[in-house]
Amino acid sequence: MKRNDLKKIVKMKRWIGVGLGLLCQVSVYAQALFSSNLPVVIINTEGRVIIDEPKTTVQMKIIYNGLDKRTNVTDAANVYDGPAGIEYRGSSSQMFPKKAYGFELRDDKGNGKEVSLFGMPKEEDWILFASYNEKSLMHNELAMKMARDLGMYASRTQHVEVVVNGRYDGVYLLMEKIKRVTGRVNVTKMSDKDNSGDALTGGYIFKIDKTTGSSAGWTSKVTSPTRNSRIQYLYDYPDIDAITPQQRNYLIAKVDSAEAALNSSNFRDPQTGYRRHYDGLSFARIFLMNEVSRNVDGYRISTFFNKERDSKGGRIKAGPAWDYDLAFANADYCDGFRYDGWSYLFGNVCPSDGWQVPFHWKRMLEDPAFVSEVYDEYTRMRKGPWKTENLFAHIDSLTVTLQESQQRNFQRWPVIGQYVWPNPQPIPISWRGEVDELKRWLELRLQWMDANIPGAITAIEPIPNQITETLVEVLPNPFMEQAHIVVKVPRPMEVFMEVFDISGKLIATKLQLVDTHNGEITLPVDGPSGSYILRVHTPTEVIRKKMVKR
Repeated sequence: MKRNDLKKIVKMKRWIGVGLGLLCQVSVYAQALFSSNLPVVIINTEGRVIIDEPKTTVQMKIIYNGLDKRTNVTDAANVYDGPAGIEYRGSSSQMFPKKAYGFELRDDKGNGKEVSLFGMPKEEDWILFASYNEKSLMHNELAMKMARDLGMYASRTQHVEVVVNGRYDGVYLLMEKIKRVTGRVNVTKMSDKDNSGDALTGGYIFKIDKTTGSSAGWTSKVTSPTRNSRIQYLYDYPDIDAITPQQRNYLIAKVDSAEAALNSSNFRDPQTGYRRHYDGLSFARIFLMNEVSRNVDGYRISTFFNKERDSKGGRIKAGPAWDYDLAFANADYCDGFRYDGWSYLFGNVCPSDGWQVPFHWKRMLEDPAFVSEVYDEYTRMRKGPWKTENLFAHIDSLTVTLQESQQRNFQRWPVIGQYVWPNPQPIPISWRGEVDELKRWLELRLQWMDANIPGAITAIEPIPNQITETLVEVLPNPFMEQAHIVVKVPRPMEVFMEVFDISGKLIATKLQLVDTHNGEITLPVDGPSGSYILRVHTPTEVIRKKMVKR
C-alpha cells in the first residue's frame, strides 16, 4: 500500500471515528429513499431556495399505490403532478434542521389549484408537519383523531415520506391547513362587499397565537380577573390583506361584548350571560382536548375561534383544535411532562411566561352548566372512542404503519436517545420506547382524569387522609348558609372549587386567585341541611373535604 493511500485511510478513519455524532452524520448523508409503504412526496425546487416567506415555486409529485403495495420514487405520479408554492412554516420549530412546510398547489399560470389528496376534500393549501422533536411521530395525528371523535372539525392527516431535490427528508404528517372552506372550517365566505347587515356578522376565523407569520390583530379590553394580562387576538379569515375596516370594527366589537358578558356578575344567566355570545359545547370540547393531552401550549397559543353569520347561529365557537406536538408529555418546562394537574392553571406554574391562559375557560368553569357539559362529553368519549383500549389500538395501528419508515427517518435525523428541546427526561433510547412511553403516559393521564374530571366525584366516603402542599379547611364546620373555606398555599395560585351534595350532584363552583396572606374564600351552598363534599383543584393536586351544613 502506498504511503499517501495509508494517510488517506488514517485521515478517513479519524474523521469517521470522532464520536457517535459524526457517525450519525455519515448516515444522514448516505440515507436514501427508493420505495415505501407510505405515500411519497417529491419536491424539485429547480435551483430555487425555499425560505420562510414568500412561497417558492417548485415542481411537486405525490405518489401512492395504495395499502399493502410498494410505492417507488420512480413510479409515475398518481396523486399530484404539477407546480406548487412552498415555504417554511412554524415558530420555534424553525430552529430545527428538519423543516416543516406549508404549500399551495398551483396550475401552470401560478393560480391556486384545488386537488383532493388521499380522499380528503379538494383544496389548494396543505401542510407538511415535520415531527422533529416529537419522536413517536404520532402526537398531532392522534390529537386530530381525538378531536374528530368529539364531533369537531379537525385536520385530516396522512403520514408520508418526503424527498427534496433528490435528498431524503424523512417522515412527515401531511395535514389540512386551517382554512375557511367547505369541508374544513365551514363558515360563510366573505367578500369586501359584506359590510352591513347580516352579511357583516360572519363568517370569521380568529386566534390567539404567536405573531410568527401574522402580526395583525387587536388587544382585548378585559384584564384577566385572576391574572393581570390581556388577550392578543390575531385575524385569520378574512386576513389583514382582505378584511375591511367595517369587518374589523364589527369583529372587535363582537368579541368585546362577548367578553364583557362573560366577565359580568350575571354571566351564568342563559339568556343575558355568556351563552348568548359563546357556544359552550365547543369550549368544553377544546377544554377536553387540551386537558387529556395536558397541552403545555393549550389555550394560550395556537388557539382558534370562529363565528358564523347571525342568521346561521352566530355564536363564537372555540376551534378547530391545533398544534399538539408538545402535548402528551413532550415538554420539560411548566409541568408539561406531568400526567396529573391541569393545563388551564398554567399561570400558577409559570406566572412570568409571556403567553398566559385567557380567562374564558376559567370563568366558564364557574358555571355548573358548563362543568356538566365538560363532564358529559368526557364520559361519552370514555365510553367509546377514548376508551384506553381503543386509543391503544389506534396507536398500535400507527406503529405498524410507521415501523419501516421511522427507521429511515431516524437515520436521516439521528435524534433517538438525544435531547431535542424540550424533551423531558428520561429520554427513550428507541423509537418503540417513544411509542411505549406515549401509551404509558396516556394511560396514567386518563386514570387521573377519570378520578378528577370536574363535575363528578367517584365517592362520598371515606375521604382519604391526603398529604398535600396546599392545606384546605372549612371553618366553621358545620356551617350555616355560606361555607368559609381557608386555603393555605405555598405560593400565590389560582384554585378551582366544586361543591357536591350527598348524591354527587354538582351545586356550586368557584375559581379564585389565592395568595399566601389572604386565603379565605366564601362559597354559598344552595341546598338543604346535610353533608356536602368540597373538592379543591390546584395545578398539581385535587383535595377533597367533607363539610356539613346546619
